[in-house]
Amino acid sequence: MLNGCMIRLILCALCLWMPLWAGQLDVQVRAKNALLINADTGAVLYEKGAQEVVYPASTTKLATALFLFEHKQLSLDREVTVSRKALPAETDGSSMGLLRGEVVSVDALLHGLMLVSGNDAANVLAETASGSVEKFVHELNFYVRELGCRNTKFFNPHGYHHPEHVTTAQDLALLARKVLQNPLLREVVAKPSYTKPKTNKQPSTELVQTNALLRPGKHFYPKAIGLKTGGTGAAGKNLVAAATHEGRTLVAVVLGCETNAERFADAKRLFEAAFAETAVARVVVGEGSQYKTAVAGASGELQARLEQNLVVQYFPAEEPKLKAYLVWDKVQLPVQKGQRVGEVRAVDERGTIVGAGTVVTMDDVSPTLWFRISSWWSGLFGN
Repeated sequence: MLNGCMIRLILCALCLWMPLWAGQLDVQVRAKNALLINADTGAVLYEKGAQEVVYPASTTKLATALFLFEHKQLSLDREVTVSRKALPAETDGSSMGLLRGEVVSVDALLHGLMLVSGNDAANVLAETASGSVEKFVHELNFYVRELGCRNTKFFNPHGYHHPEHVTTAQDLALLARKVLQNPLLREVVAKPSYTKPKTNKQPSTELVQTNALLRPGKHFYPKAIGLKTGGTGAAGKNLVAAATHEGRTLVAVVLGCETNAERFADAKRLFEAAFAETAVARVVVGEGSQYKTAVAGASGELQARLEQNLVVQYFPAEEPKLKAYLVWDKVQLPVQKGQRVGEVRAVDERGTIVGAGTVVTMDDVSPTLWFRISSWWSGLFGN
């Protein structure tokens, strides 16, 4: 066995983070704050004031939906009666048109929340989940902090303006990634429309998606798969959008735009700049790179080499910073020439292994006579 256990060594020649950050996409947006990330890895492709504290408006509902269906785990079939207290006092906010005493399903409320951005749906769901809107908001704030949203503070579940109801593009992108990881929410936020069933108070109604990237029209973007619009006089026009192309899913956050058209154009501009990139391959460690280590009981030093080039593929705007690590296997003596004895791993700055190459021996390694005798003795009589 190699030194009695697995050995992990940083390759001295490769111990620096490499390469230097390649730089973000060369694209211009009108939004005051913007961020484009890879939804799977979190890699940042573009940012503009992404950590600046701003008003989220109805993009707040990403957090509300996530909390409801990840933590509270509401049943879609549950029937809820709309209370007087749950209906928003504000008459100038977005609404799905709920009426006091109306009996409606959680499924319909979810679609009203995410498609037409119903503040009334947000309040009814919050009251249903926690007993009161106030308690829900308290729990929601704790939940988003636990997720890692360090600069977010909510005062309601829908985003109607409050001077201290704030977030950042970075926090919204984190929430969007979480939403996309939830199969139910991912499906809902991608829908162009939904038919709300007839209730005891109203006939069936079609709810039309406010995210124009998802529905036919001049802003339609066929690669879009969600997520949420928002807007108030103080916040401007906001959009958290997601799009996928050839297996690559990106999240764009654009905040503080002046018009609806501007926010949709900015999101498409960011997506297209990223999707236009061609993936490149880089040799992190070259074939034949040599390593050695002392082996307990061996007649000589173990010498090994990398069998093939360790290659990592990436898109230019997502070029990772890497470290290479040599990890020895647990190997029993004797060792044959060409036998696998470890691997070199390329690890990005988030600690994710993005590539690995096999390390094999360059020569046979035999045990000493004393090691053979000791091994035989141990096998015969035990330790």
